Amino acid sequence: MSRVTAVYQPGDYPGTPDEQTRTDLAELFGHMFPGVENPEIDRPHAGVAIAALNPGLALQLSRLSGYAALKLGWSQRADLREIAIQAVNLHFKSGFSAQSRFTAWEAAGLRMEQLAALPYWRTTNQFDDEQRLIVEYALAVVSGEVPEELFARVIAQHGQKGAVECTAVIGIWSMWAMLLNATQPRFD
Repeated sequence: MSRVTAVYQPGDYPGTPDEQTRTDLAELFGHMFPGVENPEIDRPHAGVAIAALNPGLALQLSRLSGYAALKLGWSQRADLREIAIQAVNLHFKSGFSAQSRFTAWEAAGLRMEQLAALPYWRTTNQFDDEQRLIVEYALAVVSGEVPEELFARVIAQHGQKGAVECTAVIGIWSMWAMLLNATQPRFD
């Protein structure tokens, strides 16, 4: 249950959608599930289902998130991407977002023990120096205060393009964490 109506299937849209909304719903579900007869957004992607109250918005957010996670050069290091995302979830106390990424965390070759150790990133031996840098950077970005020295270390490790891409991933998943925190979906 969520504070708002989630649109997991096109027929879940509340009320009678106008023509533009029907078109946008068809485009959203067609993008997410090409060729699928009865498309349904799964519970880990409840944020998209919630955003689908405005299906045009949900479509753009889905495209943006997919691009950030799958196409950005920096995101090809899946372990770093997932560590950045979970550091964001830690900062925003977004339990739903954190839980929705458990499969991606493990698929990136990370262990659940590492996720449990994330709050202790400075002192745990669960992360290497590069992973620790990403946690430090993600937490600085979401705090709104990125020291020059820290940004310089990120550029030294990942280049300017990588620093920008990493920051974009942090920003995109910050938005998801805030949306999910406000609307409070639950896993069934």
